[in-house]
Amino acid sequence: MGTLLALASAVSYGISDFAGGLLSRRVSFAAIALAGQLGGLVLAVAIAGFVPANVAVADLGWGALSGVGTGVGMLFLCRGLGNGSMSVVVPTSAVDGVALPVLIGVAFLGERPSVAAWFGVVLALPALWLVSRSEGGTDGVGDGLIASAGIALQYVALAQAGPGSGIWPVVTGRVAAIVTILPLVLSHRPRLPIRIALPAAATGAAAVLLLPVR
Repeated sequence: MGTLLALASAVSYGISDFAGGLLSRRVSFAAIALAGQLGGLVLAVAIAGFVPANVAVADLGWGALSGVGTGVGMLFLCRGLGNGSMSVVVPTSAVDGVALPVLIGVAFLGERPSVAAWFGVVLALPALWLVSRSEGGTDGVGDGLIASAGIALQYVALAQAGPGSGIWPVVTGRVAAIVTILPLVLSHRPRLPIRIALPAAATGAAAVLLLPVR
């Protein structure tokens, strides 16, 4: 079941990335990132009241730190996708976004990954080299790497929240992500038509559904 949930999560994020990339080519990448987090916040708050939880202040803090990573990750992911380097940004952010939490867990949290996990991390290095050698060169690699660092922070911090905290760490995470993204949006004040805002919000809401599956 865990494997199926992981695959479902990967598919969900892949679809969200693709949709976000298409939308970021039409309007400001920051506005798309903000709309996604707003959609995620609305859904998370709606669900939180129905999920039994015993949440501590520390859980909310870990959720907020996770949200900072989400905000940074989504900003650079949307920027890279909006610039047309989807074939570089998505695999770079995806591969590093999975490998970095494993390395952080080993270095700082005392975790001991399986042989299969280490094999995946080792494969990530030649995969990144192949991506950077593809058509378009290294365009988008920087955005992908920064996005992956943000995504790694999201996963690592959220994993520190207590198992009984329900979805409340995700709620504080969406708030922190919005606070992280909002200054850039306010400084540029981009237009965001409702026909684009709604799909962007829907992609963020879809991602929230699988965030607690950790």
